[in-house]
Amino acid sequence: MNKIIFNIGKMLAFGCVAVMCLASCNEEPDGSDLFSADQKTIAELLRDRSDLTAFYRILEKGGFDKYMGTYGEYTCFAPVNSGVNSYLDSLYNDESYLISRNKLKHNGITEVANWNTLDVIAKVNLMTDSLCDDIARFHLSGEKHMQVDLDGTGTTWTTMKTGRSIRVGTFGEDAYNPDYIGFTSLNDISAITDGDIEAINGILHICSHVIPRSDRTTDDQLRVEGEKDLSIFYAALEATGFTNQLMAEKKLNADGTTKTYELQKHEDRDGNSLYYPKECMIKWTVFAETDDVFRAAGINNLDDLKAKCAEWYGNCGAWYDYVNEKGIRISTGDDYTNPFNVLNMFVAYHILRAGMPIDRIVYEKNKSTDASWNFCFGYEPQEYFETMLPNTILKVWETNPKTTKNLWLNRYLTNNTLTSKLGLFGMPNDGDHTLIFAGVPVDRENSVETLNGYIHRIKGILKYDQNAKDALHERLRFDSSTFLYELINNGLRGATPAEVSTLNGGGNGDRVAFENTFFDNIVCYNPGTLLRFNVMGAWRAHNSDQFQGWDVYDFAIKLPHVPTGEYELRIIYPPMARGGLMQFYLGNSSKQSDMVAIGIPFDACANPYEDATIGYEDIVNRADDETSDCGVESDQRMHVRGYMRAPASFSRGTYNSVTDPLSYNEDDIYSAASQIIGSTSCRSETGYGTMMLRRIITTQRFEQGKDYWLRIKNLVNDTNLGWSFDFVELVPLDIVNSQTMTEDWY
Repeated sequence: MNKIIFNIGKMLAFGCVAVMCLASCNEEPDGSDLFSADQKTIAELLRDRSDLTAFYRILEKGGFDKYMGTYGEYTCFAPVNSGVNSYLDSLYNDESYLISRNKLKHNGITEVANWNTLDVIAKVNLMTDSLCDDIARFHLSGEKHMQVDLDGTGTTWTTMKTGRSIRVGTFGEDAYNPDYIGFTSLNDISAITDGDIEAINGILHICSHVIPRSDRTTDDQLRVEGEKDLSIFYAALEATGFTNQLMAEKKLNADGTTKTYELQKHEDRDGNSLYYPKECMIKWTVFAETDDVFRAAGINNLDDLKAKCAEWYGNCGAWYDYVNEKGIRISTGDDYTNPFNVLNMFVAYHILRAGMPIDRIVYEKNKSTDASWNFCFGYEPQEYFETMLPNTILKVWETNPKTTKNLWLNRYLTNNTLTSKLGLFGMPNDGDHTLIFAGVPVDRENSVETLNGYIHRIKGILKYDQNAKDALHERLRFDSSTFLYELINNGLRGATPAEVSTLNGGGNGDRVAFENTFFDNIVCYNPGTLLRFNVMGAWRAHNSDQFQGWDVYDFAIKLPHVPTGEYELRIIYPPMARGGLMQFYLGNSSKQSDMVAIGIPFDACANPYEDATIGYEDIVNRADDETSDCGVESDQRMHVRGYMRAPASFSRGTYNSVTDPLSYNEDDIYSAASQIIGSTSCRSETGYGTMMLRRIITTQRFEQGKDYWLRIKNLVNDTNLGWSFDFVELVPLDIVNSQTMTEDWY
C-alpha cells in the first residue's frame, strides 16, 4: 500500500481563492422530469444525513444542489461536517496570503470577530458563492465511479472543475490517522469512510475531510514548505524568470481581461448541440529534480548548477541544430533571463505548455481508460511533447503499461521503430535493439497538482543533449491531442463522453466543438471551418480520440519541430464517403501567401479497392495461404504509390482483444506477423468505410530552426464532408529506406 505522510504545513497551503473560480460553462440542468417518491437522488441522500448538512449548504450556495437533484450520472464525494469545519478553519486562519501573490485574506471568507464560536453552517454562510462553486465542482464528477473503480495505483479522476483532477491512492501504515489504514485516499488527505451509496442519479461517497487542492499557481507552489526538497530547482526557476510565465492561468485579451469564445454553430451532423469551451485555460507541466538528485550529481546549490549547465550546454551547437541555423551564441554569463543562457536552457527543457497529471502524460491503461483503451500486442505508450526550450521535443515512454507503468524521459533504444523480425516491434537486447539510455525516471508517487498545472519529481538529471536528440531518430508519431495542447489544458484529452455530457448540461458528450481562434497552432482560412474533437471512445483512432475539420474546411496546423534532417511526412485517414477532396500545402508560416501546394489533390473518399493509384490488397493469412508474406510486398507497392496500411499498434476502441505482446518463433519468421493478420488491429481492418490508411504527403528536409504549417483545404462545396486529423508521422528517411531492417508494423 502507498505510504502517506500527513504534513499540516502542506495542508494549509491548500485552499481556494474566490476571485479565481471558474465561470460556469454548464447549461442549466433539465428539471422538467421529476423522480417518483420512492427514488432517492444524491441531493435527497445528502439532505437525509445530519452529518452532511454543511456540504449540502456549500452545494446550494454554489448552485449545484439542482444538479444533484436531477437526472444524470454523477459521483459526489461528500465530506462530513467535522471535515468541512476543520477545512474552513484552515482557510480562515491561513496567513500565507501575506507572502503569496495569489491569495486573499482568509481566502475570501468574510471576516468576523467570533469565528471560533460559530457552528459550521454559519461559517459556510460567510463563504462567497463563487468559493462554494469552486469547492463543489472539485467534489463532483460527471460520471459514476464505484469505489472499486477508484483503485489505489495513483489514478486520477476528472472533476467538474475544468482541468482539475483528484488523485486516488490507499492509506498505508504511515497514515496520519491509524483508523484510515487501508482506506481509499483522495489527494492523500481525505478518506472514503462510507462508499458506493447508490442514488437514482449516481453514486455518493462519504469522506472524512474536504478534498484538498492547491490554489497556488505552479511557480507559487514550488515556494511553499511542502516542496522544500525542490529548493535548488526553484532557485534556478526564479533566477531565469520562468516564475512569471508559470503564473498564467487563462488566455487573456490585450487589455488583460479573460478571453472568451462564442460559437454560433456548435451542432453535430444530427443537429445535437455540442459542448464548447468559452474560456481557454493555460496549464503547465514541470519536471523537477529533487535536491537529493542534484546532490548525487555533485550539485549542492545554484552556483554548482550554473557551473554544470555550462558543461552541459556550453557546446550544445554540436547537437542542437536550432542554434546553428539561427546563428545564436550560447551564453554562460549571469543574464539568466537570456533564453540561450545555459541555466535558462536547462530550466526551459523541464517545462511543457500542457498540464498533465501523472496518469495522463501518456495514453495509460487504467480504470479511467479501460472502457476504450485500444493498444494492441503489448505496444508501450510513447508520446512526444514540445518544451519551452525553443523547438525541442521531450519523449515520454511508459514501459510495462499493464503492471508497473514506469515512465521514462528520453529513453533511447537503438532502432526503436525498426525490426528484422517480420511483424514484431523492437524489443531491447535482441541484437537489433540496444538500450543506450534508460531515460530519466519519473517519480509516480510524488507529484503535485497546482492551480494551473502539475509538478512531477524526477529521479535523474534531465537535459537536452546528444542522447535526447538520438532518442528522436525514429518514426515520430505525434498524436494531435499532444501538440494541440489546449485539448490537454482544458481537460479534454482523456475525457469520457459522460464527463463531456455533464459539461454540456446532459447533452451529447461524444464530441467537443471549438471557436476557430481557440488554438494557438491552428489557423482557419475559411470562417465556415468547423473544428471538432472526438473524445475518448470507440473510434478507429490512436489513443481512442481524434481531431477533425468539418464542412467546407480550410485550415492549417503547425507541425511539431524535429531535429534537422530529411523526413517523410505522413497522416492517417479513414477512406470513406465523407472524407472529401482536398489539397495539401506546406509553408514556413501560417500566411496563405507562404503556402506551397504539395502534389495533386487528394481524394479521401476514394475506395482503396477500386482506385488503382492506391493499389490496396487485402492480406491473406498465412494459415490459409502458405505462400503469403503477410502483406510485405503489397506494403512496398503501396508505399511507392504514397500509401501505407494503418499501424497494428491500436484497434478500434473497445474492440481490442489482443493486449499481450506477440510471440515469436525463430524457426518461423511469420509467427508474429500471422498473429496480426485477422486480428482486431487497425492494420487488419478491411472494407471501404472501416479501414484506416496512411497517406505520404511529402518527402523533404525539415529544419529545427523553421516552423512548418500544414494546410488542408477542402475543394468540394459539400457541408457534409469532414477530415480526421488523428496523428502525423515524421520519419527520418534512413529509417524509411533501411536496407537491413524494416519499419515495424506498430
